[in-house]
Amino acid sequence: MKKLGLGKKQRIKREAEFKKIMKKGKAYADPYLVMYVLNGNSEINSLSCSGKRVTPGRECPSPRLGLSVDRRIGKAIIRNRIKRWMREVFRLHRSRVKDKIEMILIARSSARELVGYSEMERRILNLWGKARIFRN
Repeated sequence: MKKLGLGKKQRIKREAEFKKIMKKGKAYADPYLVMYVLNGNSEINSLSCSGKRVTPGRECPSPRLGLSVDRRIGKAIIRNRIKRWMREVFRLHRSRVKDKIEMILIARSSARELVGYSEMERRILNLWGKARIFRN
């Protein structure tokens, strides 16, 4: 049976990677989300691909995602629901995203007001459009 979740190579987990993307990437925001995007062709790839060091010619071709949902948003049930929605949008639409893109999605405290998955999907796709990370 094929696993439908995000693999290790599509996740950003290390604090050093988060800091680098937030420092060197470009930020896009709406009232509920903040997104930092960094093109993987930059210098970030020294720690890419599931935390293993990668030689310069062998970067991760697939887009990668990091999530941050603060405790101020609400209890664990609400935070986990928001993270599930964000991961699901990425999983369903990652084939439309350019290769070597690394992004971090941060939910603002107002994200608890989002009613459902479709609203989250619309907002994330809108941010991706602003960032112009869709394939041609």
